[in-house]
Amino acid sequence: MSYRFGKIFWCLSILFLVMLFASESSLMSAEKEPINYKLVPNLQQMSDQSAAPQFTLPTLEGGKVSLKDFRGKLLMLNFWASWCIPCREEMPAMERLYQRHKELGFVILGVNVKDNKKSALSFVRKLNITFPIGFDPDGEVGLLYGAWGLPTTYLIDTKGIALARAWGPADWYSPGARELIKKILEQQK
Repeated sequence: MSYRFGKIFWCLSILFLVMLFASESSLMSAEKEPINYKLVPNLQQMSDQSAAPQFTLPTLEGGKVSLKDFRGKLLMLNFWASWCIPCREEMPAMERLYQRHKELGFVILGVNVKDNKKSALSFVRKLNITFPIGFDPDGEVGLLYGAWGLPTTYLIDTKGIALARAWGPADWYSPGARELIKKILEQQK
């Protein structure tokens, strides 16, 4: 009986090690799988993938917000204005994307550029935007990021590295956009 038990124990041990090795290999290959930024048509991967420039801005509500506040989360940084028609069109989709993924470590920071506070607040309230909004009335942070036109959007990883940039509007709640955010979040864990 002990010989039989030893043989079964040995077989189970080998099986366990094979399964462990297989799961480790699949995890490692999943981590190395490149992200397809083309899931959002006008999104382009940053070639240098350097640290995103730091900044601190007042919020529309009177507080302050800094880029470093979002370290440890996948950040979508969106430059917009209330007078920008494409911004108005893409913001509801961004809000839905934020609501879908915020519990998973995803956040959006909207930066209102070259606008007046009253118009920006009205815009945010009318569209029921709940993600944080920074106020950049002189456009200094927008210029720092090269947001020459609006909207301009950056994806910044959990360590503050700029991953990708989109100039112009995008459908941020499309199946491709949802898949992209999901895949980046999975790799950032």
